[in-house]
This record gives sequence, C-alpha cells and structure tokens, in this order.
Amino acid sequence: MSKSDIHTVNFQDFLSSQANEVAAEKMKAYMKGHFDYYGVKAPVIKQFFNEYWKENKLELTQDFRKVISSLWTRNQRECQYIAVHLLKKVKKQLESKDIEWIEQLILEKSWWDTVDFLASHAVGEIMLHEETLKMKKAEEYINHDNLWIRRTALIFQLFYKEKTDAELLYALIDSTIGSKEFFINKASGWALRQYSKVNPQSVRSYIELQKSNLANLTIKEGSKYL
Repeated sequence: MSKSDIHTVNFQDFLSSQANEVAAEKMKAYMKGHFDYYGVKAPVIKQFFNEYWKENKLELTQDFRKVISSLWTRNQRECQYIAVHLLKKVKKQLESKDIEWIEQLILEKSWWDTVDFLASHAVGEIMLHEETLKMKKAEEYINHDNLWIRRTALIFQLFYKEKTDAELLYALIDSTIGSKEFFINKASGWALRQYSKVNPQSVRSYIELQKSNLANLTIKEGSKYL
C-alpha cells in the first residue's frame, strides 16, 4: 500500500468511527440524495484534519495530488470534504499543469459544496498567475456543455478583489444572459456582489446598463451591498 493510500485509509477509518446513521440520512436529503454520507459534522472533520495535518504535513504536501485524487473516488461525501481541506492547505503549490486535473475534479461528483471551492480557490489560484491561460480557459469554460464548468467561469475571480478583471467578468456574465439555470444566475450575482465590495460604482453601472437583460436573481444577489 502506498503512503497516499495509507493516508486515505486513515481518513476513512476516522470517519467510519464517527459515523452517525441518522445524521447521514439528513445530510443526504439536504444534498438532494446526490451522495452517501458517514454523518460526520463539518467542525469534527475540520478539527481532525487539522490535527492530522500537523503530524503528517510533509508527506501530505509531497503526495497531495495522489491523496486528493484517491479521496475523490470514495463514495462518502466527507472524503471529498477532507480532500478540500487538504487542497486549501497546498493551493499555493498548484501549477498551470494542474488545471486539467482540477477540471476533472469539478466534473466528478459535482455539486456546489465542492465545485465552489475548486473554482474560486484552486482554479482561481492558478489563473491569477497565468494571464494567457486565464483568458483561454475563461472562454472555454463559459461555452462548456457542463453546468459546473460554466459556473467556474463566473466565480473563479471571486476572491481577486482589486485584481478582478472587470471587463472579463462582465463579458462572461453577458454570455449567460437568458439562462434559466439557478446555479448560473446565482453565480453571476455572487461574482458581482463580491466585486462590489471593492468597486461598487463599476458594479452599479453594469447592473444599471443590463438591468432589463439580467435575471432577477442575478440583480438581487449582485445588488446586496450597493
């Protein structure tokens, strides 16, 4: 058994030891039945991971791609939550070559609870330092057949603050005008709301310009801090 597999087994053993059938059913229902659960609450997972990280930081850092990929194959959703905690610790080490790997994670076991982190932190971290890749992927993503990849195009700049490419953001949102998809219109509004924290006048002007075209949900979300 490889070291990465040992870590995965250790994570699963912990989750299994904390399993709660009643909680698991509630969690599954909340996620529309998309995933199975052990029934372990988020604070318990976070505390365990942080303690495990302290003791195994070097090995986890060296093998993070293998460990995350292995956790992603597991049936119980908490395994992906641990993978996200690990990715959060090592995201500064992501390189442009990792973009296709992250895209695959987005496409596998897709739902907002993992996609939003992968988009705004993992993809966002890579794109922040790769201008050419950013422009290429943004266009590719917004025209993608997959809903979650399109959502990624809208929110990968979510935490860029002053570094947000506003022209690109507005162009991407414009590309979704007419969409009836909740997760797309919500993402557009979320992106506008975040950017309004640093440039409210720009967002205000954009919403006013496109008011008759944008979805009501997008306007509502985007105007929250205006």
